[in-house]
Amino acid sequence: MAKKPTEDLFESSTMTFGEHLEELRVCLFRGVIGIAVGVLIGFFVANSVVRFFQSPLERAMERFYVKRALGDYEQLFGQVPVEVRRMIVDEGLVPEPLQLEAAQVAQALKQTYPQQFSNLEISPYWFTAGDLLPGGEQTLARKLVEEGSAGDGAYGRLWQLLDPAQQEGLKRLAARPATTNRPLAEDQTLVLGVLNTLAGRPELHRAPELANLSGPDQDFAAALGRTITALVLGSKQPQGDDTIAQLRARLAQHNDPETSRRLNKLLLARLFPDALRKARVNLLSVYSWRPVRVRFQVLNAQEAFMIWMKAALMTGLVLASPWVFYQIWVFVAAGLYPHEKHYVYLYLPISVALFLGGASLAFLFVFDPVLDFLFTFNQGMNADFDPRVGEWLGFVLILPLGFGISFQLPLVMLFLNRLGLASLEFYIQQWRIAVLVICVISMVLTPADPVSMLLMAVPLCLLYLLGIGMCLFMPRPRNPFAEAYEP
Repeated sequence: MAKKPTEDLFESSTMTFGEHLEELRVCLFRGVIGIAVGVLIGFFVANSVVRFFQSPLERAMERFYVKRALGDYEQLFGQVPVEVRRMIVDEGLVPEPLQLEAAQVAQALKQTYPQQFSNLEISPYWFTAGDLLPGGEQTLARKLVEEGSAGDGAYGRLWQLLDPAQQEGLKRLAARPATTNRPLAEDQTLVLGVLNTLAGRPELHRAPELANLSGPDQDFAAALGRTITALVLGSKQPQGDDTIAQLRARLAQHNDPETSRRLNKLLLARLFPDALRKARVNLLSVYSWRPVRVRFQVLNAQEAFMIWMKAALMTGLVLASPWVFYQIWVFVAAGLYPHEKHYVYLYLPISVALFLGGASLAFLFVFDPVLDFLFTFNQGMNADFDPRVGEWLGFVLILPLGFGISFQLPLVMLFLNRLGLASLEFYIQQWRIAVLVICVISMVLTPADPVSMLLMAVPLCLLYLLGIGMCLFMPRPRNPFAEAYEP
């Protein structure tokens, strides 16, 4: 007959309440010292930590700018040449359109390099490709050929000022079927040559057929606006300035070629409103190639300091966490029995590994696809993104933390099973409900986008299967009081 054991199995592990308090005080003090040392180290590496956490967003924004640059170039010029694609994709250079006033560029070159560019003459009132509306080449040609070749009116006067070669070219362009493709280079050259020829002829503004044309500031809409303003304010209606009339009066007093060209450009813009933009100075459209540069914004002076403090505290907690966990374990282990310490040694590394695995998965494999998905909406809306460091750090900390906590699922399942709250059969039978709960939890712990939710839900479903396997194959602890005896 087995006898009831008389020896106290846990005599060597028992502690008084006072000894527990003293052990707790010592462990807390050591843990605080460890955190203080970690935060002190964090102050020296906080800037590097912030830059490290900025790297996923920088990569995503660089891809966003490169993709948008390719799309803009293709929309403007058609197929992207291989040389341009190499510059954009491989070298990270994106084209940025610039509008330069050609006359000012010429003047600056003449003043800076007089020997090389002393004979460079560029008028601000020359016609350029930017003055033409889409399809304006053929529209202007047909207008001149249909109404100018008849020889009457203002268009007839324009037709007479052209040489035979220009007239023949306009006839060929007007007879060509209409097309929606981009204009041919020779068509633009022909039409711009015709316009600049007409703009340089003083006979144009002296022609009686154009004497009644008013300036662009005498439009009906502008006059109506001035009238409404005067009625609302109760003031005298102002008179609009007729630029064309002023230029005519100035030329009557002094003949100036530039003033003559400016007046002719205004008259031509009035005669061909369907083909030419409203008169403007001569602009030179060029592209500058700049490297993709991502800059993070702060909204006030103290925000950068607070971010630095937050990064230092976070770094200190991470660096001190092994020491803090060790102190917690020292305190807990002092009150555990030998058979309980064995299972803590087994499950604690698994918990730490799952947490680090979840956080690493979020940082290494989740940030990039999530940011690429979110930036597709910026590209669709043609909206720029100016990231704030504070908001991004909040996002970059919450997502890995959520992944790390959620990856504790197998241990939670094993814990509930060992307590008798959930059986192995229950886990297997309720797997559909478990998948639904996992999806809901993934929605709560991730941003409001389906990509990050799926990237969390799929691994959690696999971890649910791992939890079932752990409940099935992990050994159960032996109860030291389970030794049977006969009375």
